[in-house]
Amino acid sequence: MSYAVAALVDIDDFVASSQVQGQVWARRQLERADRAVWAAASGRPGVSCRPQPPEEWLMLLTGADPDALMSEAAALAEEVRARIVRETAWTATVSLGLPSLAHGEAEREARRANDYKLVLGGDRVIAPLTAPPADRPSGGPGGGLGGGHAARGAPAGRVAPVVRIEDELARRVRAGDRNGAAGLLAGWVDRCAAERDADPRTLRNWLIGQLLFVVDTVNSSRLADGSTDWVEACARLPIEDIVTVGDIHERSYLHIWLRDTLARLMPPPARTDILAMAEAYLAEHYADPRLRLATVAEAVCASPFYISHLFAEERRTTFLRHLTALRLRHARRLLTTSTLPIDVVAARSGYPSAKALRGAFRRHVGCSPTEYRRAGIRH
Repeated sequence: MSYAVAALVDIDDFVASSQVQGQVWARRQLERADRAVWAAASGRPGVSCRPQPPEEWLMLLTGADPDALMSEAAALAEEVRARIVRETAWTATVSLGLPSLAHGEAEREARRANDYKLVLGGDRVIAPLTAPPADRPSGGPGGGLGGGHAARGAPAGRVAPVVRIEDELARRVRAGDRNGAAGLLAGWVDRCAAERDADPRTLRNWLIGQLLFVVDTVNSSRLADGSTDWVEACARLPIEDIVTVGDIHERSYLHIWLRDTLARLMPPPARTDILAMAEAYLAEHYADPRLRLATVAEAVCASPFYISHLFAEERRTTFLRHLTALRLRHARRLLTTSTLPIDVVAARSGYPSAKALRGAFRRHVGCSPTEYRRAGIRH
């Protein structure tokens, strides 16, 4: 009886590094990695190697003793990783499957283990599941690898992630901040992956849920009862894109995919929408003496320069003048409708002190707050 154990060699961050360094550089590195993999396999009886372009190699070990095969596979995996690190600019992950009587099942076991790269990260040996899930039969006997990283099982009863980002995600989506929304989702994926007992299937389901949330947020079409028109909404996120999530096991590539997908899902923001959001934020927070242009820009996901440009072009004023007008209007209302002390009026109008309020009144109203109150001038 002959068993087979598969070892899947997977270059880490291949797409991301290729985008940064270029395709010529990537091809040269692949040639070096290919030589390193074949050098590790050569001279080992019962070991075959098959490239899986563009950046994977499937190594198959065969023999009569499954335990001996697992030990040999572990040693081979560590040697391959060491050679790739030494001879290329990359690191690699080697995922080992359970011993199986069928070669095809051995490869599937290795790919199941490699799926856990999404939550474990790269630059490691990923051992096969020590206890295969009950919903699928084992391809043969197997066990964890000493010193390796065992693929983790699905958490029992985990329904929703601990970290929730919907409020912030909706704000960035409505602001048209594609990069901000993609960055928020990427960071959220990393935090979820770091949770104890995280597994790739659950992580992907959560991510698909967030993407559907984005689709619902950007979709303005509603049915007669006010519910989302999901027929139109899901046209924004084709089923092929959802299926693609299931094939991604590299977190750096998932980040790239998120950026590209959100660029398609989210329409670019109109400048008038950004200005309206800035004005609404100012109207709600002008009483905060710490309020600054940078604060508003961050809140509406735009640059301070762009916010200033919009006020100048669309309102023929400046950010500071607009903010000052809001604060002085509120101060005048308090002065003429209450007997609050000047320092309290200042604090409630966004000024750090009565002196600051007096200065603003002298410059923009032409008198002091006290004189304004005594004159009985109405706002």
